[in-house]
Amino acid sequence: MSEADFYMNLPFDLSGSRSKNRFRNEILWGLKRMLELYKENDEFIVVFDYVCDVEVHKEDGLEFYQVKTQNNDGAYTVDKLINKNKTGDSVFGKLYKLKFNIQGEERDEIKVSLVSNAAFNDGKRTHNNVEIIDFNKVDTAAQSKIKKSVKEELKLKEEIKLKNASFIKTGMDLINPHTTLVGETAIFFQETFNCEPKKINALYRLLSSEVTNKASFELKLPTYAEVLEKKGVSSSFLKDVLSKYTEYTDIATIKAKDFISKEYESDFRMRLKLNRALSQVVANLHEGRQLQNMEKEIVNYIKENLESLPNTDMEIIEEVSKYVHGQKPIEISNEEVEALVLLVLRRFEEGYVGYE
Repeated sequence: MSEADFYMNLPFDLSGSRSKNRFRNEILWGLKRMLELYKENDEFIVVFDYVCDVEVHKEDGLEFYQVKTQNNDGAYTVDKLINKNKTGDSVFGKLYKLKFNIQGEERDEIKVSLVSNAAFNDGKRTHNNVEIIDFNKVDTAAQSKIKKSVKEELKLKEEIKLKNASFIKTGMDLINPHTTLVGETAIFFQETFNCEPKKINALYRLLSSEVTNKASFELKLPTYAEVLEKKGVSSSFLKDVLSKYTEYTDIATIKAKDFISKEYESDFRMRLKLNRALSQVVANLHEGRQLQNMEKEIVNYIKENLESLPNTDMEIIEEVSKYVHGQKPIEISNEEVEALVLLVLRRFEEGYVGYE
């Protein structure tokens, strides 16, 4: 059974979408998850409020997140996790049900997580200083209580395994998330692009509006493709939006161009080749995994050989280029390798994030 078929046989719940037309801020936690996923360089679509609050759909698997806000300072207890409501459903039981296929078989690889602003108390201790808690690693009495309750609720013959099931304590303000998320977005830009975003508040409003619109769509959808289209926000959408708000004032790039102009002042053809190569490298580096891998290799080489590198920039460029030349894909030119090495050197000088 394909992931699409598995997913379309899961119980969906649009009552949440309808209540969120008044908009529940918890769903915006999914925006935070999207920014985390972007850093992993994987293709993904985050679906909002179809079978679960926040769902991550990737080629190699599914992740389901149920988000619960606690308005007091207390911990999130095992009883809150498994106590049943009037319809006989518990918070964790509804979530854990998503790990089973239509034949009633538990799929270990499906990830399910309860997300809360409160810390989890397993009956023995409160896990205040841990962000992600594997339910298979909490107190054994709590594990047994959870397994027994969910087995009864879902009318299972076998005991549940609790594999890839976790509790996430988020530091994000789930009651008033806006300020937190604006700050998170600014930090994300600095860590990912080494620059400040243009119009940070406008960017946040655009992203949160997209999430809200997807979460609020109320109708049942007949195909998996329509679910992804109507209820999902894709990595390609996020990439496109971020590119429009990225302020590329990279001093290292400017310094690299100055170096090429001075070093090849009397060699027009070489100057033209290297400037074109540098522009190509800068344009592709944020989304080209091959270039990113080469950048890491260059950074590591310079760190490991800092004391023994030659004195002049030209000699360093030549040495490092020779080192990575054998690892470069055929579609990356020698000039692009040299331009990348030069860019990395200038970024070292500027204290670029990740180069320390």
